[in-house]
Amino acid sequence: MLYLAANLFGLIGLVGIFYLTGWLFDQVVMKGRGLEPVAAAGWYGLGAAIWMAWVFVLAATQILSALALGLLALLTILLVWRQRRTASRGFLAIGNAESTSGQEPMAWVLGGFLVAVLIALWLQVLWPQISWDANAYHLTIPRLYLGHGGFRRIPFNVYSNWPLNTQMLFAVALAARDHVLAKSLHFAFGLATLLLIYRVVRVTARPWAGWLGAALFLVNPVVLDEFRAAYVDLAFAFFFLLSFVLVQQALESGENRGPHLIVAGVFAGVAAGVKPTGAVAVICLLVLFLVVTLRQGRKAGEVLEGLARIAVPAGLLLAPWVIKSWVMTGNPVYPFLFSVFGGPEWSADLGARLGEWQQGIGMGRSWLDYLLLPIRVVIAGGAGYDHFDGRISLLWLGVVPLALVVGRRRPLVARSLGVAGVYFVFWALSSQQMRFLIPILPFLAVAGALSMIELGQQLQAARRPMFEWVVTLGVIATLAITSSSMVMPTWRMMGRYLEANGRVIEDAVHPAFRYIHEDLPEDARLMFLNTNHGFFCDREFIADSFFEASQINDLLRSKRGKEGVQAVLGELGITHLLIENRDRFVSWPPSLYEYLNDPELARGVYRSPDSIYDVVEVLGASPQP
Repeated sequence: MLYLAANLFGLIGLVGIFYLTGWLFDQVVMKGRGLEPVAAAGWYGLGAAIWMAWVFVLAATQILSALALGLLALLTILLVWRQRRTASRGFLAIGNAESTSGQEPMAWVLGGFLVAVLIALWLQVLWPQISWDANAYHLTIPRLYLGHGGFRRIPFNVYSNWPLNTQMLFAVALAARDHVLAKSLHFAFGLATLLLIYRVVRVTARPWAGWLGAALFLVNPVVLDEFRAAYVDLAFAFFFLLSFVLVQQALESGENRGPHLIVAGVFAGVAAGVKPTGAVAVICLLVLFLVVTLRQGRKAGEVLEGLARIAVPAGLLLAPWVIKSWVMTGNPVYPFLFSVFGGPEWSADLGARLGEWQQGIGMGRSWLDYLLLPIRVVIAGGAGYDHFDGRISLLWLGVVPLALVVGRRRPLVARSLGVAGVYFVFWALSSQQMRFLIPILPFLAVAGALSMIELGQQLQAARRPMFEWVVTLGVIATLAITSSSMVMPTWRMMGRYLEANGRVIEDAVHPAFRYIHEDLPEDARLMFLNTNHGFFCDREFIADSFFEASQINDLLRSKRGKEGVQAVLGELGITHLLIENRDRFVSWPPSLYEYLNDPELARGVYRSPDSIYDVVEVLGASPQP
């Protein structure tokens, strides 16, 4: 029980400090202007963005530490305490709060079921195992930055040179507690997205519709999966939707509403700094604003000014990541445009293989494939890259067509679908991974919920309650079926939590990494083969970013014979190899196997009890510091 309580209060504290930071900035700098349409969600988002910037500055100046972050948190609390007496709006005023006493029974039923599912998901978040990409870089990179005191070049890790806004917040969570709190933080972004969807729909409809919009987002298996992991797509979705709501407010106001557009640009810039595909969010918003304002007959100067208010803040917030990549690698968009800028540990051949792999995800790239894609992505999703590596709900087969019909009468529905459509085109032309579609699911949820309200209003008054109950129970049944496989293990986990308390976190550390920690010298430097999971490795290591475009394999193949392998290891200062005995479909050169089978060059020193990992000591090389 102590384990559960500690993680709950840790999450409340982390979310609270972001929320208070945003409220303080809104009161002192923005004077209460620009965040009205998004209320408390805007304060949380603004505060999170400010903390991303603070961590970036601390890392860039090499003073990133738990102490520095703690002092910033303490300073924030003191300033909030001082500001609250003169504030125009208290930080507990979440805006347009409604009385729950008047909500319909169906809203209580749907909302209660969502809360139950979310509680079960949060209990799974607390299980200390780490998902694939989090172990490769989402959590590993901020851990390495914290250990180093700031930014450092991480050889062979392509991801470390990409925009990492969410990882900056993961660094705060790691400094405050551990990786479980970082997982909880991504869960919190999912909660914030649900609440924002509820608010957007609720403002124009009824509480039941707000809950329905939230349910339409949560009902997707790919979303349920991400709620449990320390990934970044839920944060992307949150900031994307925040910026859209503010642009929508400006479009509806009859004037540009400069503060709203500027803050929208800030949130769009944060989304652009979450991952390389984040810049598409900025493009979608610019297209939306351009198309709608031209249709409204606004003057060219006014249109250009509005576009600049969105684009300039977004560009300024993305620029530090571009500069960092340029400084670290000589390539502002590493590893892309290698033929123009170059970059370490990369080649044109690796770039071609990376592109081929990404273009191979999905169900083809012919014109017929693109025409069938909107249907296939719903009905053919599943495990494996040939099935988009994820699933969304079959409900979209009915909800999206309904929204397209209703969108002609509701501008918010039409604009939500428009933004989702522009993003979908970019997604279709790039890597068709299902989780990359998560950022547009909130837009479809908003459009779908409002369309349901519109459809219900066209029925006779006596039939509306029955229609809404059928919709409510149908969505609940779908969510129950979708989430059952994820929710059921929760009760077994609860028993483990209550039995082991804080010791449960030890289950996440594989014995191979305990061996590395306890038996290898402090100056050991490892090369990983067939794995890139390094979060629990407390020694220096290098690993592939992508097995499909293996940098280490490329390097080993550039040398001949086992002596060439020995020379590569010596040049990199490698003292040990960590080998995962699973086939990652990397075509390692024969010289590597010759090297490993030569007792004068390599000696096995450890095999894990499950035979998954081997640790091999490098012999005969002359490691360089």
